[in-house]
Amino acid sequence: MTSTQIIWKGTYYNTLEYLHLQSDNAHDVRGYITGLVNDLPLHVSYHITANAAWETTGVLIRAHDHIQKELQFTRENGEWHDKLGTIHEIFSPCADIDISITPFTNTLAVNRLQLAEGESQEITVLYFDLPAMDVKPVKQRYTRLADRLYRYESLWSGFTADLEVDEHGIARDYPGIWVREWPASVQSSAPSSAL
Repeated sequence: MTSTQIIWKGTYYNTLEYLHLQSDNAHDVRGYITGLVNDLPLHVSYHITANAAWETTGVLIRAHDHIQKELQFTRENGEWHDKLGTIHEIFSPCADIDISITPFTNTLAVNRLQLAEGESQEITVLYFDLPAMDVKPVKQRYTRLADRLYRYESLWSGFTADLEVDEHGIARDYPGIWVREWPASVQSSAPSSAL
């Protein structure tokens, strides 16, 4: 099992994010974001699970401002279920998710698609717009420009960014939005068995 920790600083919003990724036969991701979004205090925690092929299998998001709000979805056999077990057929085309206030979720598509250099692919993602807690399917396009450089395009909003990723497919910096504070180069390590 490998364990990766990252800290990003938000420059568009005034936020700080701590990310912990554990990978073995599947991937377990936990992120904690605190700061000011739209000039109001916000704390968000999220938990994402993905299988070995980086297909998202579950997501839980908790947002705390003046009240606590929660979104939870799981994906089984190509169908998305909410926490009450209701199937949302409109989300069925989505193999990936995108959470608006973290740079991590680009990693899910980058690693799942495994694009060759020069190759491009359009996908539909389950998009979580925070802090509004709005959820909808959104079309995006990824293009691999070089070994560790990807162009991300939101076909819904028109937003485009060129992302340099590390050896794990995780964005280093996100131009104009996030800067990686720690580490400069991601280091993975096996967990210690001794305390």
